[in-house]
Amino acid sequence: MSKQIQLPSLINYNYITIKTTKSRIEKGLLAIPVSLTELFPKKKNKILIINNDNSEQQKSFTPYTSSSRECRIGGMRELYKKYKIQDGDELVILRLDDDKYKIIPEKIFQSEILKIETKLEEATENDIDTNIEQLSNLTNTTSDEVIKNEFVRLSKSKYKKRKKITKENLTTRESVPYSMRKILMELYKGKCQLTNFTFLMRNGNPYFELHHIDPEIGNHIKNLLVVCSNVHTQFELAEKEEFFDNNRWLRKVTFNKKEFPVFQIIDELSKEFYKIVHF
Repeated sequence: MSKQIQLPSLINYNYITIKTTKSRIEKGLLAIPVSLTELFPKKKNKILIINNDNSEQQKSFTPYTSSSRECRIGGMRELYKKYKIQDGDELVILRLDDDKYKIIPEKIFQSEILKIETKLEEATENDIDTNIEQLSNLTNTTSDEVIKNEFVRLSKSKYKKRKKITKENLTTRESVPYSMRKILMELYKGKCQLTNFTFLMRNGNPYFELHHIDPEIGNHIKNLLVVCSNVHTQFELAEKEEFFDNNRWLRKVTFNKKEFPVFQIIDELSKEFYKIVHF
């Protein structure tokens, strides 16, 4: 009888894995637990496996209704050898379409995601969409989900002191990375978190400014607010008081004793991610 357990995910994505066994590795087979049969065809068939390098291979698939009484994928010996799969290692299973799947060793899956996330943090404006698309393809999620998950990931990162950059004897604070600006723009649609105001510029994009709540703290997602120019100026010049929750999210601001609630998109996002291990 198959079993499954739910564990916290080490990455900001939900996914499922199959735990391999020594006997099936030696035979070059991947046994599909009963708990995952709904993801696979009901009849004996050839299925298309997308490898980590995006190459495609046809593999034989046998359902439970066959004489073997085991649901399994054959021809896995090459993958097991390439990634040195051992007893108990987990393979990530992603269903892309009918009879089309991606099977990736979990350690490779996690490593590739972390690699792309690092590239995304350092991306130029021209590279951001490419990095988001890479994460979308790797995790089989939409670009919108990638942006939401990246927001949550960045909200869990550590605070750092904001860097200062000197150019020709003029010292300025580092600007917000393109990746953070992109994420905030997509999630808030350019609307001020205090007033909900924005307007479309001639290029069709919503206008917004980014405010650092604490100018000395680096570009942490909790330290950035999407604001209109009027609110931004009030943060700089008006008499203000700020109210934070226990998780350091700004929840309320008063300007000259007039109160404004602060909308935080984190309230609408999943904050915990899990993997489901089938064996």
